[in-house]
Formats: sequence, C-alpha cells, structure tokens
Amino acid sequence: MTTNLKILIADDSELMRIVMRGFFTKLLISPEIKQTSSLSETFELLKGETFDLLILDINMPDGDSSPKTVQEIHAMQPDLKVCMFSSNDKALFAHSYYEAGAVGFIQKDENMNASTTELVDQLFAS
Repeated sequence: MTTNLKILIADDSELMRIVMRGFFTKLLISPEIKQTSSLSETFELLKGETFDLLILDINMPDGDSSPKTVQEIHAMQPDLKVCMFSSNDKALFAHSYYEAGAVGFIQKDENMNASTTELVDQLFAS
C-alpha cells in the first residue's frame, strides 16, 4: 500500500468529510488529508498545492461540479486522480464524468465503505 498520499476531500457536508477522512485514515498509511467545503475553496487550494487524489462532491454551494470541472482541474494538475462523490444516481451521471477524466464515482449510500475500499485498492495497491 502506498504511503503518505495527499488527498483532498471537497464536500459541503462536514459529516461526509469526516466519514471520508475516516475511511482514508483507516485504509492508507499516513495519508495527508485536507478538506474544502466549496468549489471555489477547492480551486484555490489546487492552485497552491499538489494532491494525489481529489474526492469531489458534485453538488456544492457555490457551483456544481460538472464534467467540465474535472477537465479544468486536470488542466491545473494533469496527474491528479479525481473521484466524484455524490448522492446523485451513479448510473445516470458516472459515464460523463469518466469521459471527462474522473477515475471513480462513489455514491453516498450504504455501499460507500465498499466503494471507497475498492477505489483505494484499484488506484494505490502496490
């Protein structure tokens, strides 16, 4: 398992940020985790710091994260792995985000634990 990964969790819900932080702290060795609660705050942080993984909520208070948002993020940080995080129906939305360059889509539901574990294994298993 890769150690010392830099992860940014961007979600307007403090509860969801806490839950995801707990998952990554449990699944990875010594991750550095930062959090933002708005899209503008996320872009500001991405301008100044490099991350390995971004967990990006689709519905944010100052603008929703569209597939175009993923492309804009990759223009800033081409190597950043972007995983969408949403209560929106994965079946309806995932394809367009994958086409834009997202590497995963975690739906906020009872399967979040399994989805997050699978994502980490897929992206960072050594």
